[in-house]
Amino acid sequence: MTFSTRRLFSLYFLLLSLHVAAEVPTDDTVMVLFEADITEGALSEVRELMARMVAFNEPDEPETLVYRAFISEDGNRITFMETYSNTEAMLFHDERFTQHFADDLFRLTTNHRLATYGAVSEQYKAFATASGFTVEYSDLVGGFSR
Repeated sequence: MTFSTRRLFSLYFLLLSLHVAAEVPTDDTVMVLFEADITEGALSEVRELMARMVAFNEPDEPETLVYRAFISEDGNRITFMETYSNTEAMLFHDERFTQHFADDLFRLTTNHRLATYGAVSEQYKAFATASGFTVEYSDLVGGFSR
């Protein structure tokens, strides 16, 4: 699978993740795709970290509609697919992420890609810049969810 095919495949599954959301997304919904390569020898530590992240976020983030963590079949890449009810919920999540998990995740991974899909506030963009995140922002053109 080529890198561009992998990205297309990841986007396809991100869009499918909307289907499992507890609520039908609105125009305020923001989807996020985060991908990174796992540093050689760090797979077991990354698995454990990802499990802690999921357990930490689930009880205290009711506006996180979808939060899925994946490791590629070959054990070389992680993917997070996330959907938030709005940009404020995404900001809340990312503030917690930077406080509790960012240092470990960035120590264990390389070649990070963070992309958002939907309306993102200027407040979030300022936070992302101040936190050192490089983000690809995409605005909603149209679509539907069942």
